[in-house]
Amino acid sequence: MQTAPPTPSAPLRLAEVLGALSLASDLAMGQPSEQGLRAVVLATRLAADETLALRQDVYLASLLRYLGCNAFAVEEAVFGAGDDIGLRESFMRTDMGRPAEFLGAVLRDVGRGAPLVQRAAGVARLLSQPVAAPMQHALAQCDAALHFGRGMGLGDGVLQALMQTDERFDGRGLPDGLAGDALSPAVRYVEVARVAVVFCGRHGHGAACAELRRRAGGHLAPAIVARFEQLGPAVCEDLMQQSVWDVFLAIEPGLRLRSAGALRPVFEAFAQMADLKSGYLSGHSPAVARLAADAARLQDLSEADVELLYQAALVHDLGRLAVPTGVWDKPGPLSVAEWERVRLHSHFTDRVLRRSPALQRHADIAGRAHERLDSSGYHRGNADLEPLARLLAAADMYRACTEDRPWRPAHAPDAASRLLQEAVARGGIDARAAGAVLQAAGQAGSGRHVSVTPQAGPAHGLTAREVDVLRLMVQGLSNKQIGKQLGISPRTVQHHSIHIFGKSGARSRAGAALWAVSQGLYGV
Repeated sequence: MQTAPPTPSAPLRLAEVLGALSLASDLAMGQPSEQGLRAVVLATRLAADETLALRQDVYLASLLRYLGCNAFAVEEAVFGAGDDIGLRESFMRTDMGRPAEFLGAVLRDVGRGAPLVQRAAGVARLLSQPVAAPMQHALAQCDAALHFGRGMGLGDGVLQALMQTDERFDGRGLPDGLAGDALSPAVRYVEVARVAVVFCGRHGHGAACAELRRRAGGHLAPAIVARFEQLGPAVCEDLMQQSVWDVFLAIEPGLRLRSAGALRPVFEAFAQMADLKSGYLSGHSPAVARLAADAARLQDLSEADVELLYQAALVHDLGRLAVPTGVWDKPGPLSVAEWERVRLHSHFTDRVLRRSPALQRHADIAGRAHERLDSSGYHRGNADLEPLARLLAAADMYRACTEDRPWRPAHAPDAASRLLQEAVARGGIDARAAGAVLQAAGQAGSGRHVSVTPQAGPAHGLTAREVDVLRLMVQGLSNKQIGKQLGISPRTVQHHSIHIFGKSGARSRAGAALWAVSQGLYGV
């Protein structure tokens, strides 16, 4: 029997919220639903004899293992002929420390389904950077995981494990080449469980054991591989049942509860994870959430409703993770098939949130962000929108209009205002919601305007030119492309980029993007 959603004032179980949101990671990695939860269950069972503190680290580190997985999506799309998801799915099955296996995966899977010319270009790009590309991926993943983990207040043990997800037991991993006992105790369990679940699901216990033995002493810690074998064939049968949701909750080592308001950093982390899907989306979800919440206050809604709307708006685009970055970043018109995938991303948002009874109201709002009152929206084409969903739809449309997209530059605020008002006139957007959004954005005589043009200032330490370079870097442009837009040489762009990384502490484009948003330099 399904549990009724808690009241807004009731404490929420952290594992339940994280477990539901983590289903978005399965979408990003091209995995079956609850694949990540299966790995959590297995990793926690493998660590059953460890201390409570370590078991808690293993549980959370495994649950959030892919928190930074989307940080390299823009670059992976270039390597994968537009399909970053397919590239990640292939590499999940690959022992990346074996050059021959890596080469085979590249030749077999990169850009699978794309035209031959695009596939060949992607393979050539990836093979021309056999060391640099994996290192850039590891740095981006670490930058993002550290940023999100700190924001959520995760403990040092979990943060350490998240920073080491691309390391290996034999020291041939990235980015720091850690080996043996230098590896986080939690990450040793997490990696064995991750590989075991992939091969259990595809080929059964025997194949999983064979693959783990092959990687023992290289990728994986031999002692933990041995623990998996001791569990016997029944473990795979348990893990591969239709749903492990109840088992995942039951195996949590120590119950953690949070008030609804205290969960805000969790939603903010997953919002930024979704926004990393495209360089043009950085800061989008938090900006929509702030605008929607401000508009809700102008309508004198309760603080509980304002907070609910804010959280739902943060995760309204989680389903973007199910669509390849090449589709989001396509500069021209979408094909029929591509447009259908775009329309379905709100469906995936809804399904992720509905996995938890605690997030049903979030799903009701976030899953309807792209619906319209005249039934012209998606994915349901449903005109029945509650007041909070109407505010989110208006805030999302206005905010998107003020942002750059691959196929058009950002609209000025007054032009975005006209577009929203035209949508009201057509019957798609609620007039009252649009009025509140425009007032919150400073477009209805309130004088409160949030500028989309970042300004250099002493708080971040960048020069005006470095801010210009940073904004284009965030979008995933190359040094050559940035130089062309700014009228400077690629070498000068590189010089500015070095200064940006030094001042921000970032080691990747994704890290710089997250820093830029936090400093109000992008997506404001």
